[in-house]
Amino acid sequence: MARRSWRNFDYLLLMGLVLLAAYGLVMIYSATINTLGLDDPLQRQVVFVAAGLVILLVTASIDYRLLDIVQHPIPVLAPLVLALGVVVLVVSWHMSRVSALQAAPSLEVFRPDLAPVAVGAVLVIVVYMLDRSWLERLDLTLQRFLLVVVVTIAAGAAYLALNRATAGDPASLSPYLLVGGLAVVYLLDCLTLRFTDTLRNPLYVLMLGTLGIVFVIGQVSGGAQRWLGAGGIQPSELSKIMVIIVLAKFLEDREEAGGQFGAIITSLCLVGVPMALIYLQPDLGTALTLGAIWLAMIWMAGIRFRYLVLLFGGGLAALPLVWMNLEEYMQKRLLLFVNPNSDPDSYFNVHQALVSIGSGGWTGKGLTHGTQSQLHFLRVRHTDFIFAVTAEEMGFLGAVAMLGLIFFLLWRMLRIAGRARDTFGRLLVTGVAGLIFFQSAINIGMNLGLMPVTGIPLPFVSYGGSSLLTLMLGIGLAESVAMRRKKLEFD
Repeated sequence: MARRSWRNFDYLLLMGLVLLAAYGLVMIYSATINTLGLDDPLQRQVVFVAAGLVILLVTASIDYRLLDIVQHPIPVLAPLVLALGVVVLVVSWHMSRVSALQAAPSLEVFRPDLAPVAVGAVLVIVVYMLDRSWLERLDLTLQRFLLVVVVTIAAGAAYLALNRATAGDPASLSPYLLVGGLAVVYLLDCLTLRFTDTLRNPLYVLMLGTLGIVFVIGQVSGGAQRWLGAGGIQPSELSKIMVIIVLAKFLEDREEAGGQFGAIITSLCLVGVPMALIYLQPDLGTALTLGAIWLAMIWMAGIRFRYLVLLFGGGLAALPLVWMNLEEYMQKRLLLFVNPNSDPDSYFNVHQALVSIGSGGWTGKGLTHGTQSQLHFLRVRHTDFIFAVTAEEMGFLGAVAMLGLIFFLLWRMLRIAGRARDTFGRLLVTGVAGLIFFQSAINIGMNLGLMPVTGIPLPFVSYGGSSLLTLMLGIGLAESVAMRRKKLEFD
């Protein structure tokens, strides 16, 4: 059986991957050969590639269907996570009061407010017990609708009563409103979308916990808090693969209801929570990558076109709200993309990338002979703008060869998805392919001035450990699906 599985291993996919990674090593060497201050990036990238290939082979040897084990639902996880959310809400409220004081805070401000925490935890447990004993068995839509109306009216009446009893004093009312509001949202969710059922998935909870702990012990670098340890682990990168696994399981379990709007919205909420946590780091590029993964996977799952149009319209309507909540530097990048003349200094690197690409001609200036890259006019040339270095030194033909290898990987992966033995495997491979395609399109579009500048690397080519190892893990999952594909009639 093991020999038969390795016979189904997609060696062409592995060969294309190795060629693309080797191409990246050559370009990293050329981009950094005359650069001071970098700690031998080529040697480090070779280690990353070697480690990634080991991860790929080990992952491929493990049956991907065993991922069901780490996603076996644990019902008690939902109230535990929401109870922790109660604590976070109260602590965050206290911290906001401290920052608003504009003076040295007293210890009294930091005193844990156990009363609202206890009230919130009790309310969450009560909702959980009601759901287990009654709400889950409600089948009639009318009954659920009437209960939603009753709960909404009761919550509003309770707010008015508390507001009158405390004379609108926010200092005493706010923490109770926060934890009570969370319990009401939990109750309404149990009656409608049941999104909080996803909190029963241990892998999903682990992902949220890993992303959340970054805000507590994460290392700050470049104005962003994204790394654990000495910049070695970036949880947001690993979350890409975890989202693919969790979403594939979610959509497989709801395959018959995959075309229903409720299942689509719940899957969007499932991805939206880690997207929000990653955006707050802040990291808009990775957050958008999760959105692209979701879009690719629901398309493969069979979303109805009218629902897609409805979601697209809703996204357009929400753009003003999104714009108002973007970080200032994100707004500046988008405005710079629309009007490069508004800030020529900030547009300098994009301009140099265009000069690099345009000056390469058909065959390029030769390895290590690019003027823009070797004279350091082009910044971050071994990471975000490595495609510009490739086009300048290897020319149009060299850039096309790199693109050809990327599309070859995507073709082999879509072929694996088409031959997968089950929906879970097909969605896994689709998610990884969507990840590679989106990152490639955004990075190359950024180099060509067709996309706003982001920190999204070029898959398997740009320098970086977390991104490369994550993508290698994704290819390993695809190979695991290929090795256990459905049998053909003549096998």
